[in-house]
Formats: sequence, C-alpha cells, structure tokens
Amino acid sequence: MRPALAGALIRRARLERNWSQEGLCRGICSVSWLSKIESGREGADPELVAALFERLGLEPQETPGAAELIERCYEAAFSLDYEDWDALRAQLEAARLESGPCCVDSALLLQLFSGVQGAPDWVQAMEGVLEPRQRSLLLWLSGDFEALCRFDTAAYSCYLRGNAAYCAGNNTLALELLERTCRLAVEEGRLRILMHARVTIGNCYSNGMQYEAMLRHYAAAERMARALGDDDTVRSIEYNRAATTLELGRAQEAYDALKRLGAESAMELHKLAAACELLGRREEALAALERAESPAAPSPEPAHELAPRICGLVRYRLEHPDYLERPEYGAELMELFETMRRELPIGYAGFHLPRVLEWLRARRMYRQAYELLLDFPEYRGSNAI
Repeated sequence: MRPALAGALIRRARLERNWSQEGLCRGICSVSWLSKIESGREGADPELVAALFERLGLEPQETPGAAELIERCYEAAFSLDYEDWDALRAQLEAARLESGPCCVDSALLLQLFSGVQGAPDWVQAMEGVLEPRQRSLLLWLSGDFEALCRFDTAAYSCYLRGNAAYCAGNNTLALELLERTCRLAVEEGRLRILMHARVTIGNCYSNGMQYEAMLRHYAAAERMARALGDDDTVRSIEYNRAATTLELGRAQEAYDALKRLGAESAMELHKLAAACELLGRREEALAALERAESPAAPSPEPAHELAPRICGLVRYRLEHPDYLERPEYGAELMELFETMRRELPIGYAGFHLPRVLEWLRARRMYRQAYELLLDFPEYRGSNAI
C-alpha cells in the first residue's frame, strides 16, 4: 500500500475513534513520526505502519484472494460487464474488506455495483491520495463524465459520457462520443463496450426517427450480444426496434414484433397495449395493461417508478373515448411528460410527444405546440403514442 493511502487510513481510523495522536502512537513512535505517516511522507517504517494498523484494528495484510477479487471487479467495471456486477457485489460483501488494504477499492466498487450515486464521504475526503483507478471510480460515481474522460481516456469513460449525452437528448454530441468509443473499444479489445456503444448509437437514431440507420447499428450490436450470450441486450434491441416502429405509426408491424418477443415487462406490455389501441384491439389492449400493472410484471427499466402512470394514460384513453375533453387527462399527461423529460432518457418523453401535441392542438394551444417542437427537432410527425 502506498504511504499516502496508508497514512490517510490511519488518520481516518484515529479520528473515527476520537483518539489523539499522542494516544495512538504511545509506545510505538513519536508524535512527529505519526504526523509524517498520516501526511503520507515517504520513508515511514513499514513496521511502524503495521503496529499502528494493529492498534487501530486495521488489517495490515489483505485476506487471501482479496487482491484477485478486486482485480476481477475492476475488470468487470471497466469493461462494462454489467451481467457480472450482482455476483461480484455479493462476493465483495462476503469478503468484508472494509478494514484491510483494499478497503477503498471495495467501498468504491460496492457503491458502483449497487447503482448508488456518489462515493462514501470518507473516500471523498481521501481524494488527493487515491490511486488512478480509484480516482476514476470516484469521478464515475460523481456523475461528472466530462471530467472522467479528461482524467481517463479509455473506452468505458468515453461511452459513459456519450450515453449521458444521449439520455439528455444531445444526439449530436452523443453520436460523436459513441463513434469515438467504438474506435477505442476496438483498440482495447473491449467487445462488450463496443456492443453497448452500437446499441446506444441505434437508440440515438431511433430518437431521430432514422429507421434504416437505427437498424444497421442494432443489427451489429445484436450479433455481438449473441456472441457474448447476452440475452438481455438481445431482448432490449428487439424491444427498441418494435417501439420505434410504433412511433413511426406502423402499428401492425410493432404489434407483430411485440407478440414475437413475448411482451413481459411493464414497458413491453405498455407498447403492446399502445399498438392494440391504434389497431382497435381494445380488449387485448386492456388485457396487456392488466398484466403490465400486475406486481408480477418485471420492470427493471429506468421507468420503473413511472410505469403505472404511463400505462394509466393508455387505460384512460381506452375507457374514456372523449379523453380530449377531460381536463384531468391533460393534467396527468402534461405533468407526466415533464417528469419524464427531467428524470428519464429523452426517448421516453419523445414517445409521448404526439399525444402531448394532440392535446395542445385540441386546446388550440398552437404556440405551445410550436415551442415544444423546437425542443424535439427530430420529430417527423409520427402518430403513435
């Protein structure tokens, strides 16, 4: 362990126990030596550091297999191997590395694998003494992907910044960054990152209603996903194809694709209900919504919290043919639309844009409709929901 990090850990443990420097170092070294150790100066005697660790209840030596586990975790993180994250998180929790030399790595990786934003306060306080890959994780957890890209120019960081741009609706920047990600991923031999980049490029073209370009990138991503045995990504691609087809108003094609997919999740069933609504299959649409609103319906997507309300809009239209005359429908539609714009990738709001425009036109709110279209320049006048 580097002297700077060892000193920072000693200082942290001492302050947590509310010990003075004199109390900690009594019988081990002088206060001046302890000050040097805590400040991370070179030349600290390893035996003194070990003695201080022991007095504080820290582990000077890592448990067998800990270093190997940490390396596997970093590899899964920096290759964006999301499929392994849950299993690795469980192994890290079982290993209990919070008092050993790998405690900082373990804390950062556990936070990342748990999907929790931000690093623990005590790790942030050590920012100046972190190793490069620890600092990379700290920036990742902060959500400052622009700073992460400046610090680490690897494929994963470029992808994270590009994906953030896509989620914010900045397709131009997203496509530039994601194409760069593809080149870096090829150079680094990161097939999984290349796959993720191609999927997100396809998503960008989907948002822009550029159907043929979307299909090309999805096809490339699907080949890679099948080669990697990534069934979740294959399913996601199939769903996105169907959703875009529906946005383009090709309800029968979308219906057929969703039936082949075997819609199961809340959002898959929502799209099936929306396709049925356009095709006049009212009872089938209501049956799909019934399944979507069931607690048994899986809903891992970002829209998990809003899924019941999103499905509720379709149900309301099916149950109230005069929905355009009902203020409560418009109030819910507009509030939900703004919530999706704030909290979800822009494609969710884009999918509901035609219904928002329909409502505004029914109220003769043409200026608001025009101003809204300025925020969605890719809109091509589709009539889906």
